[in-house]
Amino acid sequence: MNFIHSKDRIAGVAVPLLALRAKKNAACGVYSDLEEFGRLVKHCGLSLIQLLPLNDTGSGSSPYSALSAFALNPIYISLSEAPDTMATLGLPLEEHVAKALVRAAGAIDRKFGAEVRVPYESILSAKIDALRAAWRENREICAPLAEAFAAEQRWAKPYACFVALKEKHAGAPWWEWSEHRAIEAEELDELWFNTEIAEEARFRLWLQVIAREQLRASAEKVRDLGVDIMGDIPILLARDSADVWHRRDIFTLERQAGAPPDMYSPRGQNWGFPLYNWDALRASGYDFWRERLAYTDQFYTSYRIDHVLGFFRIWAIDSHENDAYLGAFEPSVRASREELTALGFSDERLTWLSKPHIPEWKIQDAERACLERAADRHPVSEGTVDQTTDRQAALALRLDDLRAACFQRIKSEPLFLFSANIRGSADIYAAAAAIRAEFPEASESIDAYTRAMADWWIDRALYEAAPNAYVFQWTYRDTTSWKSLSAQEQAVLEAKAESMNAASLDIWEQRGRELLSMLISATGMQPFAEDLGAVPACVPKVLRELEIPGLRVLRWERKWNSPTQPYIPFEEYEPLSVACTSVHDSTNIREWWKEEADRAQLWCMFRAMADRDVALRDALGGLDEAPAELTVGAAVALVRAVALSSSVVAVYPLQDLLACTLTWREADPRAERINIPGTTLDSNWKYKMPVDIPALAKDARFCATVSTTTARGAII
Repeated sequence: MNFIHSKDRIAGVAVPLLALRAKKNAACGVYSDLEEFGRLVKHCGLSLIQLLPLNDTGSGSSPYSALSAFALNPIYISLSEAPDTMATLGLPLEEHVAKALVRAAGAIDRKFGAEVRVPYESILSAKIDALRAAWRENREICAPLAEAFAAEQRWAKPYACFVALKEKHAGAPWWEWSEHRAIEAEELDELWFNTEIAEEARFRLWLQVIAREQLRASAEKVRDLGVDIMGDIPILLARDSADVWHRRDIFTLERQAGAPPDMYSPRGQNWGFPLYNWDALRASGYDFWRERLAYTDQFYTSYRIDHVLGFFRIWAIDSHENDAYLGAFEPSVRASREELTALGFSDERLTWLSKPHIPEWKIQDAERACLERAADRHPVSEGTVDQTTDRQAALALRLDDLRAACFQRIKSEPLFLFSANIRGSADIYAAAAAIRAEFPEASESIDAYTRAMADWWIDRALYEAAPNAYVFQWTYRDTTSWKSLSAQEQAVLEAKAESMNAASLDIWEQRGRELLSMLISATGMQPFAEDLGAVPACVPKVLRELEIPGLRVLRWERKWNSPTQPYIPFEEYEPLSVACTSVHDSTNIREWWKEEADRAQLWCMFRAMADRDVALRDALGGLDEAPAELTVGAAVALVRAVALSSSVVAVYPLQDLLACTLTWREADPRAERINIPGTTLDSNWKYKMPVDIPALAKDARFCATVSTTTARGAII
């Protein structure tokens, strides 16, 4: 399956499948909705639909935390079309079972269709219940499909057994199960026939048969329309997933993946995903990745490689860390103890640089502040003097216990190291949690003290990423130990840091080229790369070499090293790239325009381009200054400017296209947000279109605006 519009300058729309509404009261999008949405896209002059991952995520709504790298999410199954799907497979359901599924579909739409956001768990539960009832009624018809699927797909049995065991253990992660916390290949068949889970396992695979057929049929019709579909392939997998449970050999659980500190996340981002054992994967010919892409190839003509930087290097964090401040790129060059000793740093000096040394007065001040803050929050009232005093005394004793658990004195000095049982910041928070539970009235005070200890934990210039193997901590120049060094010592270590980084660049380039070449060879799909973040120079070099377009998000396309950090002109965008107005993790253009954008600078850019483009000139409406709110005209201008960029592809989130009309834009732009990273808000990943697809298709003015505004052509 090849990308239909290879080398063409095209425009597309990004939308979560969950958000689609094929009718006014639809509870959520389903696989078959892609066909009708494809017709709308085609009618609007667009050529690409970009989707979020469609993997099974269980009861969680985040598409980037899947139970399987392969299995599709059953929430997208169309209940009303399931009987037709079975008939297509040559095994029609009994009439009363088919009618029951149609009734269940209608009931779900009536119950949840009016919700502004998608009630994910409720809809999923209702669909599973309806499909389970159909399975029980027609098991003799459905079960052979599950058995055949298990024989056909190598990942199917492990996934089915994993989900069935998870169901048996009330949704608990595999490391909390009472049994089968690990599974060997030879045990799988025995588990497949285990009477406690056999029925559930086969039911889950029947759902996969239905999901695959519905998505495959819909995707084929979209391709027949001449519209490409871009899937999304997250590089990382959830720890609590069938793949990690079954293929423990290709993962490293002692460390977890994330992102280093930046201006948006000062403590970094700890994603909690395990790392790959790339040596084991290489030894198997990367069979896991080849199978994964081959399965995806049934549905898409292209795919987005989420966090492509992870194929070059990944920020690896110890599993005992809460945040991602302390970490090291994997792979990367490390300095051995012997190398650092040769540079003049003794064992004692290395301990000073690599282990936090906390003065006793800091601990005493933090304990005193904790007690005083707790007393201030709960002043003594008449009749409670003795009780309050007793509680404060008890808290003081427990803080003494916390000190003993977390710190060890260096000889007889007023200086402490963290004790050996503190392996990471997670251990610090765990040690304080018991005291917090015992003294809920002092929780804020204890939390403040715990945060102070976490700050002390990261105060080290060198981080021991592996035994006797050191890297420079992300902000090593700001640490206490670094500031204590002489200028000569700092210069020696700076030179070492530079040489280590230069050597690491070569390793990253080799790794990225090898892995991305493997992905390209696995299928005929066109890869696109999400290359946001701190991008080393080798990444764009390899992407160009392999002809993989990267991502260009307007708000972050700036000349960051220039004094005023101006936006990069649209005509200077890398041609081998995907330009977009916003992404699923960011604000959409209306909220961004109001709160963050350099509106004056952008407006000047638009006006300069307007002399060469009629559509952009009309959208600006002769206004000399940028409006404070993103008006319809300003939204059209912004969308049009991205369309005029040099990028080979321009993709717009559906919300940003809806902003181009008063009729369909949300009253509050915050309602258009898909996800806020670093939060666990109930609204995350549950965005729903404010209008159904047929209503949009009937809006001739909207369709014409999108068609004109997003039209690509020669680069201006």
